[in-house]
Amino acid sequence: MAEPQTTASSSAGGRATQEEVDAFFAPPTKPVKPFFIAAYVLAQLFFFIALMGPAVVAIQTKAMAMFPTDSAAQANAVSQIAGLGALGAVFANVIFGQISDRTMWRWGRRRPWLVIGILGMTVGLVIMGLTNTVPAVAAGWLVAQIGANAALAPFVAVLSDQVPELQRARVSSMISIAQNLAQLIATWWAGAMATRLPMLFIAPAIPAILVMTWFAFVLPDKQLTIKPPRLDFIGLLKTFWVNPVKHPDYALAWAGRFLITFCAFSFTTYRLMYLVHRVSLTEAEARNTVTISVFIYTCFLMAASFVGGQLSDRLHRRKAFVFAASALFGVGTLMLAHTTTVSGFYMVEAIMGLAYGVYISVDLALVVDVLPNPDNAGKDLGVFNIANALPQSLAPYMAPLFLGIGSPEKMNYPALCYFAGICAIIGGVLAIFIKKVK
Repeated sequence: MAEPQTTASSSAGGRATQEEVDAFFAPPTKPVKPFFIAAYVLAQLFFFIALMGPAVVAIQTKAMAMFPTDSAAQANAVSQIAGLGALGAVFANVIFGQISDRTMWRWGRRRPWLVIGILGMTVGLVIMGLTNTVPAVAAGWLVAQIGANAALAPFVAVLSDQVPELQRARVSSMISIAQNLAQLIATWWAGAMATRLPMLFIAPAIPAILVMTWFAFVLPDKQLTIKPPRLDFIGLLKTFWVNPVKHPDYALAWAGRFLITFCAFSFTTYRLMYLVHRVSLTEAEARNTVTISVFIYTCFLMAASFVGGQLSDRLHRRKAFVFAASALFGVGTLMLAHTTTVSGFYMVEAIMGLAYGVYISVDLALVVDVLPNPDNAGKDLGVFNIANALPQSLAPYMAPLFLGIGSPEKMNYPALCYFAGICAIIGGVLAIFIKKVK
């Protein structure tokens, strides 16, 4: 969201001067202390452990428990649950980012939503853990995603609010590592609690509440005393829009992120079921295999992310890295169509972790380079986040169309993998046509 202009009002009722506006929104220059960084990273870690458990494995585990002998019903259940939740995330992240920018509560702009959001996410996870019908579990995941994104939008904004430029890259890398480590821990927890489904969903939320609330108190969040211009319904709708004709480079970057995210979630939404149906593992063996594969994937991702970012900055090149990484990720997904062994699956996970590590280390830098208006960076990055969230909603709904090709009794995972892999490759090709950066 753009910063308020000189037409904004102060809390005292008068007009805010440009100097007051500039002083409030001035970028941070004082280095943050290690204690603050540790609190920020720990909040990210525990938040994503609670959120990623359902996203990675638990929803599939729940679907297989509800329909133990019907693979088609399992796939449909996953699509309805995961799709509805991700659709809520599409809107919630942008809307609550806008709301937190404009919050004038005495407790601060970001702090209230960190607590409100994590509590809302917990309510949704409790619903998921205690219910056993597809509509109820889907409603729970929708509530959880809305709550999670109500916290996530202001949580990400803290990086801009509090961390000076000289520390931003280092803190960002630590946050990224925490998120990927959270996915690994969440996967392990899902395997350990597979027979105790309520605990699988609910237990990780308890430390998430405690740590996020602790971080909210640690956060030196300022109260907004300059009343922003009134936001009407049309203004809210414009939050979701950037003109692709006026900003083609941004549009190409957006489309590339959409396609590789769509590729990733087309498969990972059904990964556990793929191992059961395609690789012929038992459900327990599949959960263990997923845990090991996520560990392999995460290790390669972290190493590749560090090296890729260093090389991109040193060579002053973005597009070649994004193209190569997207294409390799797509090729890895195509390889899954022909993988029927656990060892082969591990090898492909390593390739995809390598590819995605390079991608995430460079793509965000590319996006920042092509933002339509740096003064509206918050809004434009919020729109860009739709390219992350929308595919998570669409992929579970579209995947069954490919899984159902051929015999209805047998899921057609090769067709799904080919479609998803081609999407990622096309996304990489789009990066070549970006003109503003090399």
